[in-house]
Amino acid sequence: MIKKVHVRLLVICLFSLLVTGLTASESTEIDSLKRILRSTTEGETVDLMNQLSEAHAGTEWGKSQRYANLALDLATSLQDQYGQAVAHTNLTLYYIQEENYRDALDHATLALNIFESLSDDYQIAMTLRTIGTTYSLLNQSDQSLDYFLRALMIFEDIEKEEEIAATVTVIGDVFSQWGQTEKALRFFERALSIHESRNDFEGVLVSENRLAQSLMTLRRFDEATEHLQRALVIADENSAFILLANLYTSLGELSYHQFQLNTAQKYFLDALDMKRTTGDPGEIAVALSDVARVYQEAGDTPKSIFYYEQGQELAASANEDAISSEIYLQMGELYMQEGNQVRAIESMLAGLNIAQKIQDLLTIERANHLLTAAYSRFGQAGKALIYQKALQLTRDEINRQQSNRRVAELEIRYELDKRDRELDELKGAAFIKEIEYKRQFTVMWVVFAFSLAMMILILAFVYYRSRLIRKTEHEKMEQAMRIKADFTAMLVHDLKSPLTSVFGFAELLKMGEKPYERIREIAITIRKTSQKMLQLVNEMLDLSKFEAGKMVLNKTQVAIKPIIGTSIELLGPVASQRNTEVTFSAEDGLPPCHCDALKIEQVITNFIGNAIEHTPKGTKIEVGLQKLQIAGESFLYFSVTDDGPGVAPDQQHKIFDKYAQLSSRKTAKGLGSGLGLAVSQMTIEQHGGEVGYRDAKPKGSIFYFQIPLKSQDTPAAQPSNGIQARA
Repeated sequence: MIKKVHVRLLVICLFSLLVTGLTASESTEIDSLKRILRSTTEGETVDLMNQLSEAHAGTEWGKSQRYANLALDLATSLQDQYGQAVAHTNLTLYYIQEENYRDALDHATLALNIFESLSDDYQIAMTLRTIGTTYSLLNQSDQSLDYFLRALMIFEDIEKEEEIAATVTVIGDVFSQWGQTEKALRFFERALSIHESRNDFEGVLVSENRLAQSLMTLRRFDEATEHLQRALVIADENSAFILLANLYTSLGELSYHQFQLNTAQKYFLDALDMKRTTGDPGEIAVALSDVARVYQEAGDTPKSIFYYEQGQELAASANEDAISSEIYLQMGELYMQEGNQVRAIESMLAGLNIAQKIQDLLTIERANHLLTAAYSRFGQAGKALIYQKALQLTRDEINRQQSNRRVAELEIRYELDKRDRELDELKGAAFIKEIEYKRQFTVMWVVFAFSLAMMILILAFVYYRSRLIRKTEHEKMEQAMRIKADFTAMLVHDLKSPLTSVFGFAELLKMGEKPYERIREIAITIRKTSQKMLQLVNEMLDLSKFEAGKMVLNKTQVAIKPIIGTSIELLGPVASQRNTEVTFSAEDGLPPCHCDALKIEQVITNFIGNAIEHTPKGTKIEVGLQKLQIAGESFLYFSVTDDGPGVAPDQQHKIFDKYAQLSSRKTAKGLGSGLGLAVSQMTIEQHGGEVGYRDAKPKGSIFYFQIPLKSQDTPAAQPSNGIQARA
């Protein structure tokens, strides 16, 4: 009981550390993490922390380290061995990235010990390979090979082909580094066969390239050419740009060894251009040195020095010590050929110092050899003797390490056999322990209680949410009823006013004889008023039919242009009264449209009539008709443009609403019922087209619609509230 209390206190402390240790910009992430942690058990929390550490690795290493440390602390308090091992592994990757290889080795060793106690073969092999990689970064290739070979044996036992291919590749790299090219060749060939069987084209390209480089070292140029040509075909087929740059480098190296300097120069320059796009300083520095070597071989010393210096500066700025050391030695050789003693010695010494710093014995050997040759050539026998002795000591150390490698290989095999026996024993102990854990069934009751509590919370949330939804729907219904009531009141008013006028004029006629002209004027007024009432009733009927889905269109092949002319002619008297100029332009040769002529005429008349009625006197109105091609379909595009005040931006979204009016009835005359545009939109949409509005430049309004020339019947739909504008 006390232990559980301590664990919970530790979890609370970890939460506090999360809140206080992170910056203000991370507050959202912290809140999300706290919500997740509240719904997890302690063991799940460890897994979550490790997963967060892995997710941030490669992008935000600081966060990755924090999560790994939190996971490690919690897993240690809970005695969660697997969680501890994973946390140590994540910290290993962090310290490798920070180039703190000693701490990386410490954490990797701890992870390895735990995974071995858990008999997790896969994680054991992965950790062994990580340790081998760390030793490689420390230039301790003897130890790295030991761990790589141990990892390979385990991967072979558990038949992980992908990991086998990756491991034999790094082993081949180690043998290449030692100069044991024949051994490296066998490992690269094995990796190639695995990648080919798995159809992994990237792995195939990498293996083909390494095989070609090994064959070049053995001066088997024809075989190297064959591998590179095959790789080029695969890279082109799969657009593998970065891998293609490496292939160009190998082709340049092949041409260089065959003294085809022009071809080598072309390949090296192409590789340099490609690698510059990737932005990797080390690869760019190597590519620059490759180009410099070609110019050096061709006798163009200034260009060679130029590229060497560029490569060395880039490698030094990126802390690529191995590359920087090699370039210094290449520059030293060049200066020695030119007879420049000072610069030659200076470059060679710089390369030697860097190689000694990173403990690269092969580079140290080469630097001592070059310095011995340089001092001998320039007549300084004493200094030449010093570096000759240093060269011999370096070679002795290399030979000693090679002997140790051969002994180490035998020792590894013995240790692996011993480890296998120990693992079998551990598996037996783990099996007994698993049986004991199964007896602790009380955990199941805890899980059941937790699940029941969560279910109750979920049901409470669903009930609360359903109540909110019902309340929202009720409010929407009340709002709709208010809109209907407002519309009914407006409709009654709009019908009452013209009916009152008709009744009044009828009374005038009833009162007695009047002059013919006065009777004619009264009759015209009655007719206009009746037309307005009839239009309102027709709009209501059309709207009802659309909403009920009973509107039937009588479609025929109709020319739209004459319909527009007729509508403008009918509205001519109204336009003349308001001193409004209406102009019409249309493309020649417009084809007929499959539509309901009467309904389209109503829409056209509504658009033009609205423009005349709701804009100031003296307005100019332009009516246009043209043919459009949209996504391979032909449309007729009709537009009405005026230079009036336009529609306010805050009211544009409700232009085509069924009952919308865009300004107060007290301030607008002849505003209408608000149904005309809604019915127009329904009509056009049932033809398969669309209507819209946009502001004219510099002022005014543009109402438009477009309908397809071919038949596109669509079911009647409610008009949308938004503005659907298409240029």
